[in-house]
Amino acid sequence: MKKVLTYLFAIGIISAGCGMSPTLANTQTQPPVNFGQKPPSREMMRQKFEQRLNLTDKQKEQARAIHKKGREQMKPIMDQIIYKRQEIDAISKTKMLERTKQEQIAEITTQIRELEKKANEIRKANSQEFENILNKKQKNELAKMKAEGRAEFEKNHPARPPFQGLGNPGLFMPNFGKTLFSNPMPDFTNK
Repeated sequence: MKKVLTYLFAIGIISAGCGMSPTLANTQTQPPVNFGQKPPSREMMRQKFEQRLNLTDKQKEQARAIHKKGREQMKPIMDQIIYKRQEIDAISKTKMLERTKQEQIAEITTQIRELEKKANEIRKANSQEFENILNKKQKNELAKMKAEGRAEFEKNHPARPPFQGLGNPGLFMPNFGKTLFSNPMPDFTNK
């Protein structure tokens, strides 16, 4: 019994040591998380946005009015979306037939998509209304800011691999599960 415990203890120490090797610690690509730093507040972000666009006081007031109007338009739509998602959750927990559940969920999902389209239309209209209060120089700066934001997003969210299809893997990949040596993959490149 003592030997078994000794072996288990030794294996535990060895496996823990393998997981903590210095080479593995250096290969991490994600930056360390700074728990002490607070993210910038909305107010700070707004001020930075206004300062970069060099908005006048009149433009700032107009922008705030547009933003407030947009929030008031969006609130009922967002409340409906939340309510519809709660409905889906409640339906999925009921004891009705699976087919009936799926039909009801599909209907509610369609309603949610329509609400999301309305919300996007409101966002686009508000964005357009905001851009209408800007002069040409400010519009160019806003375009730069959008491009920077898109680049930052793409840097942090890499593109997904191409869709490979559903169902039988052999249908889309004829050599799926076979070794490379017994049946090599065909060459699909154009020669």
